[in-house]
Amino acid sequence: MQEKPSNNDHPCPSVIAARDYRTGMPLKISLAEGLYQKIEVQSKESAGSLPWIAPGLFDLQINGFGGIDLNGESLSQQQFEILCRKLLESGCSHFLATIITRPLDSYRHWIEKLEKLRQVVSLNCLGFHLEGPFLSGDPGCRGVHCPEWMTKPDVAWLEEIFLASAGSIKLITLAPEVDPEATAKFIKKADSLGITVSLGHSKASWEVIQSSVLAGAKLWTHLGNALSHTIPKFDNLLLNVIASDLPYVSLIPDGQHIPPVAFRALVTALGQKVVLVSDAMAGAAAPPGNYFLGHIEIEVDSQGKARDKKSGRLGGSTLRPFEGVFIAQRMTGISWRWWWDAYSIRPAAVLGIDHGLKEGNEASFCLFDLVPSPALRALYLRGRKVYP
Repeated sequence: MQEKPSNNDHPCPSVIAARDYRTGMPLKISLAEGLYQKIEVQSKESAGSLPWIAPGLFDLQINGFGGIDLNGESLSQQQFEILCRKLLESGCSHFLATIITRPLDSYRHWIEKLEKLRQVVSLNCLGFHLEGPFLSGDPGCRGVHCPEWMTKPDVAWLEEIFLASAGSIKLITLAPEVDPEATAKFIKKADSLGITVSLGHSKASWEVIQSSVLAGAKLWTHLGNALSHTIPKFDNLLLNVIASDLPYVSLIPDGQHIPPVAFRALVTALGQKVVLVSDAMAGAAAPPGNYFLGHIEIEVDSQGKARDKKSGRLGGSTLRPFEGVFIAQRMTGISWRWWWDAYSIRPAAVLGIDHGLKEGNEASFCLFDLVPSPALRALYLRGRKVYP
């Protein structure tokens, strides 16, 4: 998280005045070398019309955004920068570029290309999330991922791809039941490389999930999705994950992937484990129409629902991160403050990063208003204003 800011970014004032999103109290924040140098609480009377300040949103799962597909073979440097800046406009100070399942022998080339783009466009892409190819090909679990390209976890392959990424692979989603023994070895190796392993696109038993947690797995990827519509009453994946010792579980708060009542029930059961992700694809922050997610043609309708044109399955979302916080609030009645942490501090913690408003931490934050309606006023990345 220490890349140099772009030359196009604006210098940040050395002092920021804003209201703490946790308490509402006015803060005087001194910045230096991209960090919070000093944070001082001011008298409540000085709040006035100050904006709110909160850590930048942190999305672990971005497949595409602003009309740009991160899995498309023609991805250019200009397109990559457009995507990054569109995410800045949505309050997202950090994200993982997510690579969906593709042929095993094609990963090295694609990872190397994306890493070169990431280095040149030094903005908010923190690294990569590999969602596949170690997923379950079961019809109820695979989503729009191609089952012919799925395989068992391979430690030697992981080492090769990690080197190709220059250490920028941060998260891998896999289905542990595909080969529990190989999965345990894979998770331990990933952990030794500083890669977080998430479970998902899976119908794993509670025992297999627990074994994966003991090996080091820390997250479940978009619970409630990539799940068969018909499941046993008690012996089912939702209960297995809820009852497990996984530290974190991600949910998509767009109101489409998980209906509001089900979303509320999952949040009630999971509590502080909940992490928000968008699972955004190219149609996010873009008009309705046809887009691609890798080789898959996706149709986005006027309601923002993204579906595979062939199968009709959901193919990512069109959710904008800033809006996700407040949609989650409306669906559950839980304070936006709680949801802000679920979309900033907790996803950063999944990767072992302290992202809170704290002296000595990286100064990447949002300034925003709540009335008459929530609106992003500005975003600062490593101490510099990058939006607007």
